[in-house]
Formats: sequence, structure tokens, C-alpha cells
Amino acid sequence: MVKALAEQGKRAKKGIVEAVQYAIGHRIRVRILIMLNEGAYTSQEISEEIGVHVNTLGNHLRRLLDEGSIEIAHKEELRNNVTQYWYKAVEVQTYSVEKFEKLALPYRQNIVGAITQSGMAEVMAGLESGNLADPRAHVFWDWFNLDAQGREKADELTERYIEDLRTLETEATNRVALSKEETVSMLLNCLFFERARKGQKRSLRPPSTKART
Repeated sequence: MVKALAEQGKRAKKGIVEAVQYAIGHRIRVRILIMLNEGAYTSQEISEEIGVHVNTLGNHLRRLLDEGSIEIAHKEELRNNVTQYWYKAVEVQTYSVEKFEKLALPYRQNIVGAITQSGMAEVMAGLESGNLADPRAHVFWDWFNLDAQGREKADELTERYIEDLRTLETEATNRVALSKEETVSMLLNCLFFERARKGQKRSLRPPSTKART
């Protein structure tokens, strides 16, 4: 998978950052990306699902493919003497901290670029649909000035949070197997990293709020 992601960076005309910016910069491409987050689909299937003419869709698919933002799935079919392809999102495997540290920066950039692209496409789709403004949605951002010990504890807290949500999903799956209740797809887009600039010192923290902008 690392090799495939490295090729993504090579195919992108201006680099991984610009490729991601392009991918999430138009609502049609955003709709394509969040559909491909779920599985592999043909251009006709995508066209019918998102309500965009297949010719218009084709232009976006070709550019996304050229930039390495999406991939061709390993299956194709000949229909009416035309080869039909299935498109899919760029796959990323999970790495331990130790294994990730051993990768060269360009590989790591391509990996986090693929993750950022998928996650931000979901966020933009949520913004367009109004789901981000739902009273029960959690929308928050802030920076935290931490020392080495604080960062270690924050890393542990973030990992526990993700694992706890996976446990909740397992429990919900077991319940709906009996109740037949319809589940709701909820998005977690978790980012915790060193800022590109140093945050100003703050003596007082603002009160906790539902949303911070």
C-alpha cells in the first residue's frame, strides 16, 4: 500500500497538497469521494446515485484519477465492446507509531493526504447537507499548548476515544441484530497534531461550548 500511495504523489501534477485541495474543492468531487469511501462503483452507478450526467462526471473522475485521488478497483467488465471500470477510494492501512516513523516523509505525506481527503470530503458533504448544524452534532476546534508529558497523555486519550467508539459500534451492531432498528452513519474526523505556527499563550481558557469557530 505504501508503494501505491507513493505513486499517488508521483501522478499528482503539483503534489499531494494541491491534489487534496483540488479533490475537495467542488461539490461534485466531494459527492464522488464520499460515495467511494463506501466501496467500488462504476461511473454509471455514481452518476445515478449523485444525479450528475455521466459525461460531466467523467471529467471529474479522470482528473481525480490522474491526481491519484481515487483508484481503479481490480475488476473490470466488457459491456457493449466498452471496458467498464470500477472506481474506489485510495486505501490506507493502519500503522503503529514505530512503523510510521520509519517511513520517509513523502510516503507519510501521501498517507495522511489520502486520509485528510476522505475525511474532509465527508465534512464538506455534512456542511452542504446541513448535518453539521444539527443540534446533536459536535463541531469543535481549538489549540492546546502542551509540554512533553501533556502530549503523551493527549495521545493516549485520543487512542482510547477511538477504541471506545469502536466498542460502541460493536455493541450497537449486536443490539440492532435483535431490535432491527435502523442505524445512523456518524462521522468521526479526528485530527490531533502540532500546529504550523506557535499558539499564543493564554492564561484563561474559554468555557466549553458546543461549537467553537
